[in-house]
Amino acid sequence: MATTLFNGVMALALLLLAWGFAQFMLWYRWGLTELEAARRRETESCGHYRVAVLIPCLNEEAVIGETVAALRDELDRGAEVIVIDDGSDDRTGELATAAGARVIRRELPAAREGKGAALNAGYRALLNGSFGASTAPDHTILCVMDADGRLSPNAVPAVLSRFENPRVGGVQLPVRIRNRRRFLGRMQDLEFWGISAIAQMSRIRTRSVSLGGNGQFTRLSALRSVGRDPWSDSLTEDLDLGVELTLRGWELDCAAAAWVSQQGVETVRALLRQRTRWYQGHMTCARKAMRLWRSPEVAPRTALETTLYLLTPTFVMLPWSIAFTLGLAHFAYSLVVHGVLPFDAVGVNPAFYGGFWYVLTFLPPVVLSVLYAWRSEEERVLPAIVKGHVQVFYAYFNMAAVWRALVRMALRRTSWVKTRRVVEAAAPGAAGR
Repeated sequence: MATTLFNGVMALALLLLAWGFAQFMLWYRWGLTELEAARRRETESCGHYRVAVLIPCLNEEAVIGETVAALRDELDRGAEVIVIDDGSDDRTGELATAAGARVIRRELPAAREGKGAALNAGYRALLNGSFGASTAPDHTILCVMDADGRLSPNAVPAVLSRFENPRVGGVQLPVRIRNRRRFLGRMQDLEFWGISAIAQMSRIRTRSVSLGGNGQFTRLSALRSVGRDPWSDSLTEDLDLGVELTLRGWELDCAAAAWVSQQGVETVRALLRQRTRWYQGHMTCARKAMRLWRSPEVAPRTALETTLYLLTPTFVMLPWSIAFTLGLAHFAYSLVVHGVLPFDAVGVNPAFYGGFWYVLTFLPPVVLSVLYAWRSEEERVLPAIVKGHVQVFYAYFNMAAVWRALVRMALRRTSWVKTRRVVEAAAPGAAGR
């Protein structure tokens, strides 16, 4: 019985590993191709666009002043930066105003109802002001930034050039982590800049790039097609908006040669809390997957890739967390207690067995880590290879977060704790390729 169960678990693990390896090969090929194409387009000119920035804030005095000041330097003089002060009880509004932002103050009990509600309030204020008279919604772009977001040099022109395709409704920037001197920060940067960024670039091919909450750019006409309040009350309002735009026939793109940087969380507890919220919102949004196939506006390749992405936490991460853990446990038990490797009895060569599983498990994160070192400049190859091996086990944080999200969904809990910012010391160089 135990042997049959183990063989079943290992078969499941092998299936998931094979799927992950195939996905990695596709990501790597498509992602690098799109990155090289984006770098060749960096100097291309684009038409005239009007840009506004929405920054929802709750007690962000540690970072908001520098964020607004950096945006004012990056954007054209006519661009508007709106800070939605969502009932802060610190100096967020005061510092944002001093840095040159227009501040929309929300008071309790209407305030603190979630990021989506704050963004919708800023959006309505924007349309009721000077942007409401815009006669060119196709050439009006709204950018959503977190209070700690910083754009890379020339990020805005790189993004606007992607909107030259009239079918593009949203463009997302890849993400970098600034406070990456410590282990947890460096692993988050590897996760975002070395793995997720390549995945996002590969999804340019299927026009199904996932929108994020920081460095998100959307066309005004696309937002209007969603409705009066385009951002939902979902825990992941950014992912939800991307799906809604896709359902209406808009394509989602990525400015692969630029990026937005942000603070990473600095404790394991904060990391688990953040990822739990992300995965809970992700699994909730997965309920919309069938609508993608019923919509005549969605291309089959877009529907397929988006569906696979939406179902990944439930049908890949949850089974993998069980199969991988049980496989490791049985391997250790067989070796320590019985002094044999699994499958010895059926004549499988131990060296082949170990090498096969090593390649499927560790090669993808190691290769992506080497690519991360090449793109990051301050990272050396050998430490990056080590981090690639560590990333396999670092993924347990995400696995634990998926299980926590599942429990919260079963208990119908939707509240969440906002990620706290920290006052930053001098950050390492943000150079990237």
